[in-house]
Amino acid sequence: GLPQLYVMGSNGGVFDIAEALRMPAMAIESGPAAGVIAAALAGNELGRANLISFDMGGTTAKASLIAGGEIAVTAEYEVGGGGAAKRWLQGTGHPVRVPVIDLVEVSAGGGSIGWVDPGGALKVGPHSAGADPGPAAYGKGGREPTVSDADIVLGYLDREALLGGALAVDAAAAETAIRDRIGAPLGLAVTDAAAAMVEIVNSNMAEALRIVSIERGHDPREFALIAFGGAGPVHAAALADELQIPEVIVPPAPGAFSALGLVASDLKRHYSRTLYADLATLDPARVAELLARMEETATDMLAAAGIPPDRRALVRAADVRYRRQAYELTVPMVHGPITRAALDNLAAAFHDKHLQTYGHANPRETVQLVNLRLTALGHMPSLSLARRTDPSAARRRQREVWFRETGLAPCPVHWRDGLAAGEDLVGPAIVEAADSTVVVSPGWIAAVDSRGYIRLSRR
Repeated sequence: GLPQLYVMGSNGGVFDIAEALRMPAMAIESGPAAGVIAAALAGNELGRANLISFDMGGTTAKASLIAGGEIAVTAEYEVGGGGAAKRWLQGTGHPVRVPVIDLVEVSAGGGSIGWVDPGGALKVGPHSAGADPGPAAYGKGGREPTVSDADIVLGYLDREALLGGALAVDAAAAETAIRDRIGAPLGLAVTDAAAAMVEIVNSNMAEALRIVSIERGHDPREFALIAFGGAGPVHAAALADELQIPEVIVPPAPGAFSALGLVASDLKRHYSRTLYADLATLDPARVAELLARMEETATDMLAAAGIPPDRRALVRAADVRYRRQAYELTVPMVHGPITRAALDNLAAAFHDKHLQTYGHANPRETVQLVNLRLTALGHMPSLSLARRTDPSAARRRQREVWFRETGLAPCPVHWRDGLAAGEDLVGPAIVEAADSTVVVSPGWIAAVDSRGYIRLSRR
């Protein structure tokens, strides 16, 4: 028969068509979620448990956190809020109460338009040129200066062609758009105007990285930045410099990396039951009874989906808060019998997570249970990224590239498919491929490993 068709969900798992029709909100952020799943897969392959996922495409940039190998998931997401950002300004969007990978999304992509406001301040985004007409350099009638146009003017992207030569580039059109719309109003040379655009968009994206790391109680200096999307590897080293992140990882085929996450995602279904009670006086038998019902339902679902017992997993959690708080934190629960000690351990884990998240805790305050949660997982066969090289494709040339440290200066350009495992590139350098470009800034070294990853580290 035909294989089972699944839909990617915002929670990082897949679900069937019937469930998608019943709860379409589960797929609102499915594309970005797939990218985070791929990032976690890469981290597992490389032995890196702490990652900041950074996905920059044509319209937006997305950031998410993977700590200790675990992807951060939240129980609420706001759609269409904050103007230039989602989940930045709570209360400005439409809340969706479904589990979703904790993403911060900003209007910062290759197509984001640079403009000067009436007060003479340079802005980038939130408006985008999209794919049609696209950046001025693409020759489809675009007249507005975009981030991609700035990247072309500065030499980060090839001034003649992209997509391995399939897309002709009109660098003169990019220069004209930036000169007329940015340089002339601000009295800047075209290179300085392009550099200013890139500095602003990098600042916007760095703020997203701060939100998913520092605001969540994590030090970005203890993480690696995994960069993908068509534009992510272009800007990743500059963002790592901004946040003092020590390593940047660029996977093979970064422009199509999210698709890997989609095919590698597990079947995942969330269940929840509301139970308001103080943990200190709650009867453990009530919790055990509700969890048993949820686990029976989840097991039946996995069996109906054809998932064999050895590929099933049930993960417990609880939404917990201090008395009089209006928000909860989701805290993992232990497996096994629900005893008084298990509930006391849940309260202790909540205090620890509250301290990590908000910088303070109050162990003397009453702790309340709000919801019991259960995640049912049907593990799909594991995937591994294959390394493909073509030594005959090795191409090395030079072009002028702008960096803050050097200004416009000659810079070596390499073709990624021709790089051998173990090869090191000292920045500044450019690594081109059909789907993306890696910018190795001054002060960084790029190393190619046996799996095809490019790993940037500071000299």
